[in-house]
Amino acid sequence: MTKLSPADALGPAFRRVREVMFAPFRLGFFLKIALVAALTQPGFYSVIISYPMQGVQAGAGAAIRHRTPMSFAGTGASEFGFIAPSAAVGFVVLAIVFGIGLVFWILSTYLFCRLRFTLFDLVVYRRGRVRGAWAKYGRKTWCYFGVVLLASLVCLILLAVTAGPFLIRMMKEAARIGGHGPNPNANPWPMLAPMLPFIGICLLIGLVWMVVDAVLQDFVLPPIAIEDAPIEGAFGRFLSLLREDFGSVAVYLLLRFIIALGISWALMIGVFMILGVGGMAGLAVGFGLYRAMWSGGIGLRVVFIAIVAAIALVLIAIYLVAIVAVYGTVAVFKESYAAYFFGSRYSALGDLLEPPPPDLVAVRVEPPLPPLPPLSEPPPVW
Repeated sequence: MTKLSPADALGPAFRRVREVMFAPFRLGFFLKIALVAALTQPGFYSVIISYPMQGVQAGAGAAIRHRTPMSFAGTGASEFGFIAPSAAVGFVVLAIVFGIGLVFWILSTYLFCRLRFTLFDLVVYRRGRVRGAWAKYGRKTWCYFGVVLLASLVCLILLAVTAGPFLIRMMKEAARIGGHGPNPNANPWPMLAPMLPFIGICLLIGLVWMVVDAVLQDFVLPPIAIEDAPIEGAFGRFLSLLREDFGSVAVYLLLRFIIALGISWALMIGVFMILGVGGMAGLAVGFGLYRAMWSGGIGLRVVFIAIVAAIALVLIAIYLVAIVAVYGTVAVFKESYAAYFFGSRYSALGDLLEPPPPDLVAVRVEPPLPPLPPLSEPPPVW
């Protein structure tokens, strides 16, 4: 395989995306590959978890703001069955929540790493068999899992050490402002002074993590998957490549980020346009049904609520499928782009992407026989 520049590797990468996901297009197969690929992206977990949580938080806030106020003046805590939690109970609850979060983080990180090997197999070998690709890399995943876990832990510690003091100052300032009540004429600088460095540090460490994560997926994982290389050998190969061709690696990482971001934005704009049209249509249908059914008695109200719930579930399902398709397509592109860029510099991977032509079998050519003597002369053996 010839050596490809970061720009030259884009064409084969897009072609590989089409071959892996769209040729021929089957919706079930496409969603299967897209889901596996999307689960290898940290942003996918954030979208799946954070957006619904924000919606629940907004709904809960609206419900609290509009609920009937209750006066607790002159009533003891025992009248409402409330028990003031002690510091020990609060510590236990906090420890339980922290433990559950830690277990979830470790399990999700292992799943994240194992599926990266699965995605690598799907892109390189193009077999389309998720179960077989998953089963091949059980032992190899543990080494990679340990490195990813260690890298993420280092980034979290670095974030806590550098941004933690500013967060504490922000919390103290927010408590002080809250204690004095709302004041439109208050000086905002005491709050902005720690907030701006906190945001800047978070963005910087987030950028560092993106680079580390890309290096681990694109340059460290392939030697482990193909040759069962030890982690120090995989890192040594990457460091050797970095010394020999630092400029190309830097340009590749930059293009990887920009093009993946552009693809995801373009696809997300299309998704939100479709959801906006669907939401407006559902709102119009719901408003019409409300006018026609809400005043018709309890039975029609129940039917109306069921129809509205069904419309909401359909829109949520469309949103989830669209998010899987978007993040899955972007993940397959990044894996394909990495495979061709690194494969043009790593022969074991390049030969899997574009197998070399078979060697021609050598044909032995016998020397010509000596000419026969004339018929008038006896043969030499005589």
